[in-house]
Amino acid sequence: MNDVKSEIKNYWNERSSTFDLSPGHIIANRKEENAWKSLLQDKIGGNDKKILDIGAGTGFLSIMLAEMGYEVVGLDISEEMMERAKNKAMGQGVKVEFKLGDAENLPFETGSFDALVNRAVLWTLPDPKKAIAEWRRVLKPGGKLCFFLHEPHPNGVADRVRRHFGNLFILIAERRNPWNTLYDGKKLGVELPFRGGVEPSVITKLLEESGLKNVSAEPMVEIGRFKREGLPLYHKIIASKHAQYCYTAVNPK
Repeated sequence: MNDVKSEIKNYWNERSSTFDLSPGHIIANRKEENAWKSLLQDKIGGNDKKILDIGAGTGFLSIMLAEMGYEVVGLDISEEMMERAKNKAMGQGVKVEFKLGDAENLPFETGSFDALVNRAVLWTLPDPKKAIAEWRRVLKPGGKLCFFLHEPHPNGVADRVRRHFGNLFILIAERRNPWNTLYDGKKLGVELPFRGGVEPSVITKLLEESGLKNVSAEPMVEIGRFKREGLPLYHKIIASKHAQYCYTAVNPK
């Protein structure tokens, strides 16, 4: 493992202990949960499918998909994240196979999965183009790719002041230093092309250039509204208006 990947792995191992304290990383309410499940069912189809969740973290998508009846493999570069995901799945009585691995160098045979999902993963990767090529490789012909990613954060003066103000509350409420983040490439010495979010047109072009078909990008308006309803006040104050998008594509037969 190279130095950049080791730095990323170490960051997520450290972040794992407070990851689920962040309201954005967990389900806010039943309405949000139902909206996620409806969206996943619509994009992936019948539950007789084997799905790979890349960058599974503490199991947000993996556990939800397993509850829906899919066969799920969750993969993450962080041992600590995987341990917490395993414990959560056991506690909720669902079966998920969790594996350690790198999103840009997947430990699976070509054509192993009917569908591949992930949430907020591309911004954490040094080589998004290589990652998407790998994701396509492990999909079966006709297999579906479905993932979720935010557009860029607004970066005006008022936005920066609001974020710094809100970070003080995060420091207290979530027991973590919000300024210690992979978004700050200089601090951690990690260059991430998509850190801070990315315009949808950039992602759709990347997917099309990789050879994937039926590429689409849809703003997740309903899920965003339900999420905001369940946020604590300090997160509502600092939340910037940058939409989360659902990206889908098909591996051609």
